[in-house]
Amino acid sequence: MTPTYAKSTWLFGRALGLVFLVAFVSWHVQEDGLIGAHGIAPAAELLAQLRERGLGFSDVPTLAWFFGADDAALSAMCFVGELAAFLLLVGVLPGPSALAAAVLYLSLHAIGGPFMAFQWDILLVEAGFLATLVLPWRLWHPPSATIEPPIFARWAIYALAFRLMFLSGVVKLASGDDAWASFTALDYHYFTEPLPNPLSWPVHQLGSGFHRVSTFLVFVAELGAPFGIVVALAARLTAGGIFLATKSDAATRIPRAIAKHALRVAGVAFIGLMLVIQLTGNYGFFNLLTITISIPLLDDALIERLVPKRLRGAFGRAAPRMWVGHRVVRLAQCSLLLFTYWLGSLALLAGLGLGPELPDALHEDLAAARPYRVANGYGLFAVMTRVRHEIRVEGSMDGVEWREYVFRHKPGDPTALPGVSAPHMPRLDWQMWFAALGTYRQNPWFHRFLVRLLEAEPSVLDLLAEDPFEGARPRFVRARVWDYRFGDVERWRERDEYWVTEELGAWSPTLH
Repeated sequence: MTPTYAKSTWLFGRALGLVFLVAFVSWHVQEDGLIGAHGIAPAAELLAQLRERGLGFSDVPTLAWFFGADDAALSAMCFVGELAAFLLLVGVLPGPSALAAAVLYLSLHAIGGPFMAFQWDILLVEAGFLATLVLPWRLWHPPSATIEPPIFARWAIYALAFRLMFLSGVVKLASGDDAWASFTALDYHYFTEPLPNPLSWPVHQLGSGFHRVSTFLVFVAELGAPFGIVVALAARLTAGGIFLATKSDAATRIPRAIAKHALRVAGVAFIGLMLVIQLTGNYGFFNLLTITISIPLLDDALIERLVPKRLRGAFGRAAPRMWVGHRVVRLAQCSLLLFTYWLGSLALLAGLGLGPELPDALHEDLAAARPYRVANGYGLFAVMTRVRHEIRVEGSMDGVEWREYVFRHKPGDPTALPGVSAPHMPRLDWQMWFAALGTYRQNPWFHRFLVRLLEAEPSVLDLLAEDPFEGARPRFVRARVWDYRFGDVERWRERDEYWVTEELGAWSPTLH
């Protein structure tokens, strides 16, 4: 029996709606302090600078060109995006809802500055655009009316999953980082990752042997499992050739079974890796998004086994027809799919380091599509950081007594176990981790952040857990850098401290 993917496509649509909703709401609650009129990196200022440089929508695709980037317009984009995400979540107008969510999120990403520059932001945009080709363009898509998705659209999702996971493995080896090459990367990972969680400290204590095995399994999931998709593609093509030669479905049974199980292996490996990462760190909605992209790899028979028996009746049988009947629309969507495959292939080649070998015309194609985030290169944790530097921000009324600003999620108090923030994405806390990898001059947004603290700007102070001056304006602010590393169990028992800390010195000048 030919495997079907109607149920997994239905789950993919609902899960993607959830991810979009989480992403929009998470951004919305931070937006004023990050890019609002009185925020750290005002979007209106960025838009004005882009206009002065003669740039437009084709260079920076955002609806802000038409509706402005004031606080009301930014909030409206979030609200409409949340509405589109909710409609996608409940299965109302899934195709159009995915398109609307992707366009709105791209609009925010384009003017989000350093706070919208994460790989999972562009991954969400790309997944949203692909979803418009996979999900049905109909009023409602209930589980009882599941429809088999177009095979080429489904394989476009597979291509994205392959590119994401395989490139994430390749960059670890291509970087030349000896921590990955020697399988010692996870000896450092749990205390150097941007936002550890409560399990990071105990897992770190498990020792080098455990971490080496874990590193090996990461490579299996990122470099080995993606070839399940390649095997499945080869098996499907073989099945097609056999059918053309014999006109017999029975003769294609073995290659079809190979394809089904190869996709299962890839999907389960990807999902398993993301669940483990989710358990030991806070990566916003990245893990949930990657799991969502992996769901279409699982066929309906496997989905039925995983769903509780009492819920299986909600699913209908996969219909043989496609989700849209109009030939003109189908032709347009097929053209978009071919364009997507083309760009995705170019992005994969560029990610594999073959970019310099590509003709100039292909580089131009990639450059033209890059602002729209429809085909991206990925690669997470290419180089494992071995030390953790934390920036601690202080204010003072007299320049003698200094009080510390407390962040909501990043490490600070050495006696505090890291908390859980995912799937929320605390952008300022994350950006503080990246800032600590460089210098004050390399992070121009940080100067504006300190200025906003001097002004006691409420929208920026709302991003923090504690303002030591309770809304009053300090006369001085500064940033100091500290070294942080996990302590062992003995230190925790003796001092009740999870972190060993050491002050390294000034990170910024003192502003007043």
